[in-house]
Amino acid sequence: MLDKKWLVAGATAAGLVLGLVPGTAVASGPRCKTVEIPVAMSAGKPRDAKIAGTLCRPLGRDRGVLQVLIPGGGYDRNYWSWRGDPRGPSYVEAMNRAGYATFALDRIGTGKSSAPPSSAFAPDSQTYTIHQGLRALGHQRIVLVGNSLGSTIARMIAVHYPADVDGLILTGESSTPNWAAFEQLGADYITAGQHPLLASRNLDDGYGVLRPGVRRSWFYWGPTAASHVVARDEANPEPDVFPSDPEFGSVLLNRKIKVPVLVVVGQHDRLICGPGASDCSSSTALLAGERPYYAPTADLQALAVPNTGHVLNLHQTAPTFYPHLAHWTNSHIRR
Repeated sequence: MLDKKWLVAGATAAGLVLGLVPGTAVASGPRCKTVEIPVAMSAGKPRDAKIAGTLCRPLGRDRGVLQVLIPGGGYDRNYWSWRGDPRGPSYVEAMNRAGYATFALDRIGTGKSSAPPSSAFAPDSQTYTIHQGLRALGHQRIVLVGNSLGSTIARMIAVHYPADVDGLILTGESSTPNWAAFEQLGADYITAGQHPLLASRNLDDGYGVLRPGVRRSWFYWGPTAASHVVARDEANPEPDVFPSDPEFGSVLLNRKIKVPVLVVVGQHDRLICGPGASDCSSSTALLAGERPYYAPTADLQALAVPNTGHVLNLHQTAPTFYPHLAHWTNSHIRR
């Protein structure tokens, strides 16, 4: 049966629930190709599963850095290629134009990656499956970019497999999430078989998903959320088996992170911000709240994005902060 303890154990750093952007086609063309990486569900097990994703080369100059894009709970790789503002680029397009290759992946259990029975998931399967293929992608420098749950997974890879990672961009996550909001969020989860759009996948009850009709209220800041984007989101839910490791996401592990970190949060993120949670009123306030959870010598920066909610890429504000992330990568990750 669906175990919702992950809302307490796994959300510890920010917003386990998100990854986002459904159903739109991924970037395509001669510079992009589909990649499938054989993986084992845990150490010592056979590589009988796969992680699928889309690898896109830069337009023009290649800076020799690969951004590996990890979506949050309920989303697949399309989160990174959907445009929150149709007049601007998607995240993949923006980074490719800035000279960075991208690999947008489907986490295990989602999209075109394997969806084994939930009983096959080890406590660390979400982390371990991504770890196995990172350096096989053939780039000298790797930046992990996550959203919500994807950010938490990225942090755990940096903690447990430090040689895999040269930098972290953590969006939709913080060290002090809004626990009251997460408690309420848990009531909106159902099993994948109960969702009318997922019943045909015949997934067992260990796979969970948000019930229809609630994504707008949890993930978006209304004034900058286009109705057609929210509708597309609702029409393309992804199921998840959430990590059961009790230490997953623990901010007590952040002091082990040795690479540069950029934390990016929407100022109206209902799952992250608010009284007793993160102060998202400014980048300075957000950084001050994050600083105590990292080593004193950590190369840590933070960005609070105005007029934006939890799924940052799906807001009309998205093109305004993409250049900041490209500049951060250029200044902190050297070839």
